[in-house]
Amino acid sequence: MLAKPFILSLLSGACFLCSPSLTQAAQQPLQAGQFEWAPERAPKGPVLVVVSLDDQMAYVYRNGVQIGRSTVSTGREGKETPTGVFTILQRKKKHESNIYKGAKMPYMQRLTWTGIAMHAGKLPGYPASAGCIRLPYDFSEKLYSTTRNGSTVVITEKAATPAISKKPASILLESRGPADSKPVPKGHVVWEPQKSPEGPVNLLLSYADKTLYVFRNGILIGQSPAALTLSDDMPQGIFLMLEGLEAGSAGTGRPVHPWSMLALHGGSPDNAVERLRQSIQLPQGFGQNIQQIIAPGTILLATNDPSTEATRSDGPMNVLTPEEKKTAN
Repeated sequence: MLAKPFILSLLSGACFLCSPSLTQAAQQPLQAGQFEWAPERAPKGPVLVVVSLDDQMAYVYRNGVQIGRSTVSTGREGKETPTGVFTILQRKKKHESNIYKGAKMPYMQRLTWTGIAMHAGKLPGYPASAGCIRLPYDFSEKLYSTTRNGSTVVITEKAATPAISKKPASILLESRGPADSKPVPKGHVVWEPQKSPEGPVNLLLSYADKTLYVFRNGILIGQSPAALTLSDDMPQGIFLMLEGLEAGSAGTGRPVHPWSMLALHGGSPDNAVERLRQSIQLPQGFGQNIQQIIAPGTILLATNDPSTEATRSDGPMNVLTPEEKKTAN
């Protein structure tokens, strides 16, 4: 089944995923068309692709470990590549643009139905595409064999590196503590998993809305109020569930999956997974509902930006609803 879009796009010009301490500066620079590929570093696990527009680089992580990096060419002035969090919607080894007739797009991996994709193409050493992300031909083939429909692609202005949680934590389960010390979530709970019975699950936690949104296959199937114990310094970033089970963190008493975290807006990933678990309180039973449907590869985006239907068009973050299939390059 073709996964529907789960797209979180930043509309402002601000840096989306930036942290000076998390850049790729320690690695040797690559010349246009060059890439590195070492899949043996992490033989299995969910794949995360991070594209840096400023650096004109793509970084590939599997189960939280970098297995490859490559030079890219992204959108030129007036045809800029959008920043945001995307999932791969469609993949074709041989594809020809429907907009630019005759333009070959080998190993095409579509990110939107309106013309943004990753594919093999010319790399002059600077942004030169009409919005797509051009990759070296051999790298595009290797990446194609590693990703799948539903894999996560983050397009950011500056490079950022995911960090694996030092201590595994089941993010959305209750933490232990006196009942009277926990804040009470206030608001309406919606849980309608039948609206989308299968497909990848992604979560959006808006601190501004104090709400957790649950999407499956790009369709909103649930939302819940979230009470927060911290008034500021809540961890912002993309949390990705990894393969493997480790001893449970305090409060769970059972094995849990580790998570990788990609910091937002210069935040630090140190202990972010555990801090998030300790800082959020959901209505009784809602966390258990989510635990039953999430799996390695699930992403949770935690942000200060508002995202309700009433506010999403006014702030820097826009949560796009699933789009109908359209003709696109």
